Amino acid sequence: MPLTIFLSSSLRQYIPGYDPSEGMEIKDVKGITIAELCQKIGIRIDKIKIVMVNGRKEDMSYLLQGDERLGFFPPVGGG
Repeated sequence: MPLTIFLSSSLRQYIPGYDPSEGMEIKDVKGITIAELCQKIGIRIDKIKIVMVNGRKEDMSYLLQGDERLGFFPPVGGG
């Protein structure tokens, strides 16, 4: 089963044709970190504030197994 990434709000602009209802599937990522995955798909890690892996908050050094569900969330501004 491939890894599935779901991007929130402004992060969607980095992946052409991204469908938020389906997410984005990636194969062959076992053994790399989330930071390495971000580099692979073209999203700078400074654009991501929160990473969720299978519903749990993780950091960029988390080592992927290859079958997770990831959620990437940008920093939120406002006032």
